[in-house]
Amino acid sequence: MAESLLFGVAQGVLGKIASPALQEAVAIYNVEDQIRELRETLTAIKAVLSDAEAQKEKNDRLQVWLDRLQHVFYDAEDVLDEIECEALRKQVISRYGSVKGKVHRFFSLSNPLMFRVKISQKIKEIRERLSKICTEKDQFGLNTRRTVTGGGPTPSRKMTYSLVNKLDVVGRDDDKETIIEMLMQPDDKNLSVLPIVGIGGMGKTALAKLVYNDDRVKEQFELQLWVCVPEDFNLKKTIDGIIKDARCQDLSNFDIQQSQNALQDIIKDKKFLLVLGDVWCNDRGRWKDLRDSLAEGASGSTIIVTTRSVEVASIMHTHPMHNLKGLSHEDSMILFKKWAFDENEKEATC
Repeated sequence: MAESLLFGVAQGVLGKIASPALQEAVAIYNVEDQIRELRETLTAIKAVLSDAEAQKEKNDRLQVWLDRLQHVFYDAEDVLDEIECEALRKQVISRYGSVKGKVHRFFSLSNPLMFRVKISQKIKEIRERLSKICTEKDQFGLNTRRTVTGGGPTPSRKMTYSLVNKLDVVGRDDDKETIIEMLMQPDDKNLSVLPIVGIGGMGKTALAKLVYNDDRVKEQFELQLWVCVPEDFNLKKTIDGIIKDARCQDLSNFDIQQSQNALQDIIKDKKFLLVLGDVWCNDRGRWKDLRDSLAEGASGSTIIVTTRSVEVASIMHTHPMHNLKGLSHEDSMILFKKWAFDENEKEATC
């Protein structure tokens, strides 16, 4: 059985905790004990997630419990990212920092001692919330599943949306123009598919958003839609996500046939652009079912698929897949400084 999205988030957090980069950062700020306790609590919760997901439809209180758990998982991810980013920032400062910058940072939360106090408090809060949730799981009588401590390769996923601040995207102009050029070419296919393939999640998503929001693309397509695909590529959930983006309408109470009919009414005889964000499933049957559901669109309709998997892209594509390369060193530094430093520190270190 395919693992749930929430199981994947838990796996991703444990994987990050086990990563060498995070372990090195944790050692720098001497929070090893706090992170160890966080890992142990998270592992205990992860062991019952599969059973909890299976029972949630019959137990409203269990659904609320899972919703609370998801929020804590995402907050934990944010804290771990903050630790890792601060350690990287410290390395950059040591290499590029100026005397003025060092004085400014001594009185800021970038000071190692002050940062350790701040981050310890955040970890403590996360641990307390998780511990309470972990204790509450006993009331549901959930079955435990054996899992491997430390997490595997399954990455965590967050919902993505189509809005983007162009100023926050660095080094993707050439990629954007290449894809837009493909979209502008005449195409007599009823439905074309253009995959964007890359290892990281943010780069593919940002590029897709740039294309999606370009004025030339808006003029080319009568209807534009964006949906983050469920990890198991569930047809009903994917179709309902497309409909919700088009009409802000919740069809969770519809059966699959009713949802398909509603989708066909939306796209019928319209040239549409659909972005399927973060596709993982390589099931040809499920992909064919979705394509059949989208067959009512006008000629020239296109799907952009973002994925980390070349196998997924090879199954879905009609256009050649666009492989997203890593940023240059210069663009990487620009992007890092944009996100890691406040305005005063930018002036002091650049």
